[in-house]
Amino acid sequence: MNAIDKVKKYLVITSLFFLITSAVSLVLNIRGTQKQYRELATVMGRSFFQTIVATRKWNAEHGGVYVPVTAKVQPNPYLEDPLRDVVTTEGMRLTKINPAYMTRLVSEILKEKNEIQAHITSLKPIRPHNRADEWETTVLMAFERGAHEETTLVRKAESDIFRYMAPLKVDASCLKCHAKQGYQAGDIRGGISVSFNYAPFQTAMTVQNQKIVAIHVFFLSAGFLIIWFLGTGLLARVRELQEAQSLISKLEGILPICSHCRKIKADSPGSPAESWVNIEEYVREKTAAEFSHGICPNCYKVLYEDDLQKAINKKQDR
Repeated sequence: MNAIDKVKKYLVITSLFFLITSAVSLVLNIRGTQKQYRELATVMGRSFFQTIVATRKWNAEHGGVYVPVTAKVQPNPYLEDPLRDVVTTEGMRLTKINPAYMTRLVSEILKEKNEIQAHITSLKPIRPHNRADEWETTVLMAFERGAHEETTLVRKAESDIFRYMAPLKVDASCLKCHAKQGYQAGDIRGGISVSFNYAPFQTAMTVQNQKIVAIHVFFLSAGFLIIWFLGTGLLARVRELQEAQSLISKLEGILPICSHCRKIKADSPGSPAESWVNIEEYVREKTAAEFSHGICPNCYKVLYEDDLQKAINKKQDR
């Protein structure tokens, strides 16, 4: 393999390395963006969960709250409390809203206004509609093994749904309703799952990924342009070097030279007499070298020393 082929091979390897590096960087950046928005969705789900838990705690600390009975707010049939329903002195009928019931009412508002659904669930629910679905069942069992929170992304044709779930632990205020189920303070009684549309996150992620792709394409193009520019210059230098080496090889080869006039027989068209040229002319034609003329000590001695000595002697005789 000659030098030019080696240079081309190295340029191809460099280009492939740059291409693979850019591709790996692109994939890692896109995955990083996906992870970033997944974490952002998790923070959002966690915030809703913590807000609901804080609301439940406030409710439990007050022993439940009374609200007027309406078409949307009916007495909770699963609340065993002799003071569940009361009537004010003005004749208004009130019903007690316990933490679980409040969670359901808040969930209905969130779903209606923000397309966010909160579902309180348990492996041993008092209310049948609070029964865990397949994913929630798996997560609840994970909570009992020590997990702190779980997330998943449900792929759907119309829009993906992000789900977040964290556990609910039994405290003293919970035992009033749940002690009969065998729970003790500190037990995992259930959990709250929060579900919401993931489309806004996907839209933002798509925009971010488009920017990442554009940046990588720009730097990839710039890198290939630099490799091409430097490679072209390098190939030109290698070609010049090969030509110089070829010329040196020719100059170091056996050349016909006249033993009398020192002319060289060149491979040039014309008559035999015209093919014999001076050494200076031959080298100047084959290279970029220029000549300056002088005389070596030996030639000077042969050509001029005797005449110089005669001139000195003649001057002394005078």
